[in-house]
Amino acid sequence: MNSNLTSSDQAPFIVAELSGNHGGSLKKALELVDAAKISGAHAIKLQTYKPETITVNSKDDRFLIKEGLWRGKYLHDLYHEAMTPWEWHSEIARKAKENELVCFSSPFDETAVDFLEQEISPSLYKIASFELNHFPLLKKVAALQKTVIASTGVSNEEEILKAIKTLRDNGCPEIILLHCVSNYPAKLEDFNLSLIPWMQKTFNCKVGLSDHSPGHLIPVLATALGARVIEKHLTLDRSKSSIDGDFSLLPKEFKVMSQSVLEAYKSMGGHYSKSKEIKVRFKNSSFKRSILACKKIQSGDLLTKENIRIARPGHGMCPSKWADVLGKKVKRNLEIGDPLVLRDLEI
Repeated sequence: MNSNLTSSDQAPFIVAELSGNHGGSLKKALELVDAAKISGAHAIKLQTYKPETITVNSKDDRFLIKEGLWRGKYLHDLYHEAMTPWEWHSEIARKAKENELVCFSSPFDETAVDFLEQEISPSLYKIASFELNHFPLLKKVAALQKTVIASTGVSNEEEILKAIKTLRDNGCPEIILLHCVSNYPAKLEDFNLSLIPWMQKTFNCKVGLSDHSPGHLIPVLATALGARVIEKHLTLDRSKSSIDGDFSLLPKEFKVMSQSVLEAYKSMGGHYSKSKEIKVRFKNSSFKRSILACKKIQSGDLLTKENIRIARPGHGMCPSKWADVLGKKVKRNLEIGDPLVLRDLEI
């Protein structure tokens, strides 16, 4: 991964999550890649799994989803419906390359890592929230010595620290944590976005956001709090074939989000730079007040409240010197509006 994409002085890296929104159609999957490009994304992300690499085929009540968007589905059935066929990956990656998009994936077991390395050789990997405690997977990915983006939606501080240590100890050069609420869809009141700066400080990592809320408010707010990666699901429609449609954005909505994220980043000033701040803040400094002549003043005259004023523009002495200059003689003639400067005074 190009380190510039996640450096502290670069705008957020925007990831369009494909997920199962292809509805089982390769044509639709490729159209989503095209849509990601025109919607302002920098990357398209896949999910690489098979039902049997995540769960077992059981109708036991423990495998039944009882609430949320997929209530009433069994895990194996859901993953069978939502999976991206492995034989599609290389074609999706080629389409991403045509669109100058980064293409990477979330592997859900070690066989998926081997497959991805062979088929598309991604420049980075994503670890899903529910896989952050899959330590054999973490070790396998870390050993590739590529950037790892890791969601933290169901992990506490101790678990995140353990995952970070595992990744670093096994060769991972860069870890980016994503703040995440692993509810589908996620409610705005559940986000606690103040965790973003806390995570940056606590884990000494760059931090981003994996968003499952409707709309694009949360990504914009997260950007203002320092998020440097924004991951959001993209869909072409919200029909039943778009399994994540309820918390995905349509292309035109995704484009608005991308633009709003960039505007939020710009408004925050990006990476703090004193020279940049001075240049921007003092661009219109002439509209500040300063000490000016308000009447014609002859050389040798005393300065009084009648012949000088504190007024705009700001080309003269600072008003903080007002009491110091009153009663002083001037060494040259001043016209109305001339700024008073130190060299004009007899000291």
